[in-house]
Amino acid sequence: MILKKKKVIVVMALIAICAALGVLPEERANAQGLLAGKSIHVGLCSIATCPMPPMPVVKALDPASVVSPGGKVVLQGVNFNSPDGNPGQIVLKIGSKSPMLIRLGDNGYRQPYVARQLTVLGWAHGHVFGQIPADISGVMDGPARFEVWRADGSKSDPLIVHFTATLDLTILPMGDVALQSCSTNGDTNLCNHWSDSTQLSIPPNVSPSPSLYSSHVLFIPLQQGHLVTGLDVFNFSLKNGWTLDDSYQFENGDYRTTGCNGDFDAEDLTGSKTMGAVKFDWALVCSLQYHASLHITGPKGVPWK
Repeated sequence: MILKKKKVIVVMALIAICAALGVLPEERANAQGLLAGKSIHVGLCSIATCPMPPMPVVKALDPASVVSPGGKVVLQGVNFNSPDGNPGQIVLKIGSKSPMLIRLGDNGYRQPYVARQLTVLGWAHGHVFGQIPADISGVMDGPARFEVWRADGSKSDPLIVHFTATLDLTILPMGDVALQSCSTNGDTNLCNHWSDSTQLSIPPNVSPSPSLYSSHVLFIPLQQGHLVTGLDVFNFSLKNGWTLDDSYQFENGDYRTTGCNGDFDAEDLTGSKTMGAVKFDWALVCSLQYHASLHITGPKGVPWK
């Protein structure tokens, strides 16, 4: 009977010690200093059932954090440490697995569901430090969630943040440019894939890949001081966060011209950076060929149409 009472007392003492260790195990040691806090918890809690420490809570995102592919973030909160002393995981979630669609794009583009684990760079009771994978693509700017998963399996509630996608830069393909009108004031005329003669075609050596190409030719050159003029108009439309790129001076792209006493002038874009028209006034004595590349920028891996 006396032995049984001693056993109960020992177990109760172990439970009390484990409860204390569950909060800050790294700061605890037994009375004789024979075990570190981590080994105490493992040894004693194998005998008695220890209560789980409080759930991890994410309170804020450090203002210096960069929530984009390859960016580094610091999450602030409490109860991030696990009783075993091991770091856990920082998880970024974009989109939703639910049947409800999250539509962000101009044409109803669905934000795909992405869940990625960050590379842990630092772990402490009140904050964690991690780096977002650099290869995340196919998602637009929008809401995202961070969760802290402790090593013992406890997960925090999500912290809502704004995710900024990596931007891509490319040339708008000719197939995505619509011809509104091509002047037929020349004897033969070509605008992109439209022509008034089966003999006209786009030269294969035109570089870089053009968004626009036009050719206007006179069979008999005019006398000095005489010009033939015309106007070509092309339309473009961009969606899902894609726009004309501001870093280029001419229609957000480059242009080149060749010919015999021919020249052209590109008017300002009408409309916005996502939708409008490009107008080319031209004049020639005998022939003119010009092409332009429209540079566009938008979220990497997301379609612009």
